[in-house]
Order: sequence, then C-alpha cells, then structure tokens
Amino acid sequence: MQRTALLIASLLACTATAACDSSKPEPTKTAKGDAAKGDTAKADAAKTDAPKPDAKTDAAEPADAKVAAWDKKLAARVLAKSGLDVGGKLSAFDIINCESGDQYCQVCKFGGSPKIMAVGSFEDEAFKKDLKALDVLAKKYEGKDLKAFAVFTDIVDGKATTPTDAKAAQAKADAIRKELGITMPVVIPAPEGEAGNKIWNEYYNITASRTVMFADGRNKVAFSAVGTDDWAPLSTEIDKVLGS
Repeated sequence: MQRTALLIASLLACTATAACDSSKPEPTKTAKGDAAKGDTAKADAAKTDAPKPDAKTDAAEPADAKVAAWDKKLAARVLAKSGLDVGGKLSAFDIINCESGDQYCQVCKFGGSPKIMAVGSFEDEAFKKDLKALDVLAKKYEGKDLKAFAVFTDIVDGKATTPTDAKAAQAKADAIRKELGITMPVVIPAPEGEAGNKIWNEYYNITASRTVMFADGRNKVAFSAVGTDDWAPLSTEIDKVLGS
C-alpha cells in the first residue's frame, strides 16, 4: 500500500514537471523573431529618414536651364538684315558634306582659321556666281590659312530651313559643286529630328539667299553682306584679320 502511494506521487510529480517545461518559450525561435523584427524596424527607419526627391523640381530645373541658356544665346547675337552682322559670332552647327556625305560641324573643323561662310538657295543663279568668285578669293589667301565653305538651304517665307529630304538636297548641292568646279566644301544643314536643325533654323537668322559672312579665328564676324557683287570690302577685312 505504501509502495502504491509512492508510485502515484512520483507520477504526479513527473506530470507537473512536464507541464512546466512545455510552458517555457523556445529561446532560439524567440531570438530569431526578435532579430527579424529589429531588421524590419531598421529598414522602416531608413525609408523614413531617406530624403524624398522633389520630382517636379528635378525635372523642371534642367529644362529651365536649357531654355535660359538658349534665350541668352539668342539675345547675344548681332543681327544683320540676313545672317549675323559685324561683331556677331558664328555658332557650331551640324552639316552634311555634299561630296563625302559625312556629318560634322564645318565651323568646328576649320577651328581657329579665319573663315568665309556663304549661304544661298539652290535656284539662285547669282549665288552660283558668288561661289565661283569666293572660291577664287579663298585660293588667293590659301597660304595664310583662310577657309571658306558654302551652305545650300531652302528659304521658306523669308526664313532658312533645314531640308526635309536631306538625301535629295545633298545630291542637288553636290551636282552644283561639280557644275561650278569649286574646291571649297559645299554643305547642307544636317537634320536633327522632326524640328530640324535648331541652330541653323533659329540662330543664324538667314532670311535671304546670297548671305555672306567672314569671321576671324575666334569666329567673330568681321564682314557681312547680302547680294553684293563687290568683293573689295571683303578683301580689305580679310587683309586686316590676316595682317596683310
């Protein structure tokens, strides 16, 4: 009887111990949970502390800066009736060389050399005569690094435009080059998307065929004329720039 009572007491003690052990939390699982909660809290804090970009400001500033720079460029021009007047400055713009088909900037390629830039339309016979005279003049000063190039352009409603069909314009200009037998580069403004060549269309202010500009090595215009048949004033300015 006594042994039975002891056995029952022992069984009750074991049951109580098991019940207590099962109520304790598992330390490993809890540690992992706490670590995960900590990482989540840090991530949330990082998101909260990170500065939020102002989308409107970031998008607007570059566009506004470009517009401001373009307006400043236009405002700095010195305009003639057609083209840039004395004191103005030639600006870089892309062209297509009608002989080679290469696209580049002719103003840039001539670098620090004084340069003559003659502009005219395809149908203007007087402009063709200008190019012959200017080609001879450029050869006269060839040893003194004078450069010259001709730009053929469409003039619509009194304003030069980028050709809509560049290949056709290139072929037409190259045919004129061969017809005249001139050696100066003959080019057309290179298209730049649907809006055309912005520098050519808007900066240069070409309103008439037979526009001629001569600039020094820093691209500052020293001579400007439209439809002239007297090249003596141009020769005088070339001599001044070249120190002849």
